[in-house]
Amino acid sequence: MAYYIGVGIAVVIIAFFMAATQKARGYNFWRYFIVSIVVVAGIYMMIENLVLNPK
Repeated sequence: MAYYIGVGIAVVIIAFFMAATQKARGYNFWRYFIVSIVVVAGIYMMIENLVLNPK
């Protein structure tokens, strides 16, 4: 359980920095924050699936 909490916190931190760099360009922070969470979580799930269930 603690593993997934740690992964969730890491995803939020990475997404925050991704959105902050877009805000510096003048884009909407919250839109990019939500999109970044979805993208980073999706990439994490793909990598975890690849590691745990190799073809």
